[in-house]
Amino acid sequence: MAWIYEHKRVWRVVILGLLIMAIVGPWVFDRINVPSESPCDVRLEGDFCGIPLSGMWIIWAVVAEFIHRVVGLVMGGTVLADFSLMLLLILGVLLILLQFFTTLLLILPGERQRLQIFQVAAWGLAGVAGLWLLLLASEWPRHHLWGLWLYVALVPSVLVLEVVALFARRRASQAGESVDR
Repeated sequence: MAWIYEHKRVWRVVILGLLIMAIVGPWVFDRINVPSESPCDVRLEGDFCGIPLSGMWIIWAVVAEFIHRVVGLVMGGTVLADFSLMLLLILGVLLILLQFFTTLLLILPGERQRLQIFQVAAWGLAGVAGLWLLLLASEWPRHHLWGLWLYVALVPSVLVLEVVALFARRRASQAGESVDR
């Protein structure tokens, strides 16, 4: 347990690298109608093939759609009926970005216990969102969605490491040791 606390900067850099790899990897498929007699890399069902889309693509698409809707609203348009879906997508993107930035800030020198607690909560919520996305994609060939799988596998690892680091910090401060590393 002391090793985790002493080398927290190292494993946070590894976590950040794995998070970036997961976001760059495929998360969902874009369904394209291709006749069943024609070949394709990933056959989803019947006449549909799938083109893998990365988590980064999803983030950019959600941000672009949000900007499009805000501009449309400002210019006198109306909010579309699927606003609740858009809100869920925006919250998901914010969670992913929040994990990235909190991990980045925790790599910097100094102790930030509140930020660390905030990060544990953000990663916990993100784990629920990632599992929800895996359930939505249950009919797709899962082995092609390695980015999403890496992301979902990363969540419990981060939660365990951060909680252990929190308890190790608390134990070190109770023992009177210096916790400024």
